[in-house]
Amino acid sequence: MKNLIYAGVIVLCLAIVVVMLLRGGDEAASEIPDAETTWVKCIKCNQSYEMSLKQYLKEASEKSLANPSSMPVLLPLTCQKCGQDGILKAYKCEKCGEIFRENSVPNDLPDRCPKCKHSATLAKREANKAAQK
Repeated sequence: MKNLIYAGVIVLCLAIVVVMLLRGGDEAASEIPDAETTWVKCIKCNQSYEMSLKQYLKEASEKSLANPSSMPVLLPLTCQKCGQDGILKAYKCEKCGEIFRENSVPNDLPDRCPKCKHSATLAKREANKAAQK
């Protein structure tokens, strides 16, 4: 009987944590301006386009909540062009204009361009480092 009470308390605590995390995610997404966009690229039809960052995060959250797996997995979203689940976050290289999926260059920065090897993150870091000197 004592173990049953402990199990009930643990389940209740976990339920409270899940509800708090879900509400916290909604609040964070609501702080994102409606005009802010992100690039996405479909792995099925190879099309890329910009979409609202708020919408991207909302759809990604819904997709992950619908996934019964206990492992956190980034599932592709539904493509507006071909209608298949293949959309992943992408970047547009500010140097050469290439649109590529996040983490296209293995074991490197997520925004490293596979074509020209430019990274906006690294460029910002170097600019900050130069400004501090």
